[in-house]
Amino acid sequence: MTIARAHLVDPSVTRWYHCMMRCVRGAFLLGEGMHDRKSWIEHRLEEPTEIFSVAVAGFVILDNQLHLLVRLDPDVA
Repeated sequence: MTIARAHLVDPSVTRWYHCMMRCVRGAFLLGEGMHDRKSWIEHRLEEPTEIFSVAVAGFVILDNQLHLLVRLDPDVA
């Protein structure tokens, strides 16, 4: 059974979250044009900070996965 995000994410417990995305079936995230796609991903990581009340504290882009360290800012919302 699924859990609503309102019950899953509680800013009073912690504001820091480690988010991870992994490619499936042996696919590569960066593909052939590694530098072009990597800069595109870096640019896209700026958008959540403008739309949502989060701050991206750090990130790692690997061949087949992406790791984000995100801090929630409920006061900004």
